Amino acid sequence: METENWINEVLNSANGMMKVVPDDSLFSKIENRINRKTIISSQWIWVTAASFIILLSLNIKLILVKSNKSSEQTELLASFMSKTNQLY
Repeated sequence: METENWINEVLNSANGMMKVVPDDSLFSKIENRINRKTIISSQWIWVTAASFIILLSLNIKLILVKSNKSSEQTELLASFMSKTNQLY
């Protein structure tokens, strides 16, 4: 019973509030901000594209170097094992 009274009191607490009326020009301000187009210079587009290409080429180079290094290590280990026939 006490919880029901508390729930009803909370639900009815907003009954006396007045509805807020927005500024008349608010809608047009929001529309203008949405429709405003930001212009990005072509210089920044070229800088971004060049950075992306450099980053991509560095990643590919690092992957290739690492794969070659691991295969060289495997070959070195295999040649060492075959010469001595030692497992440990």
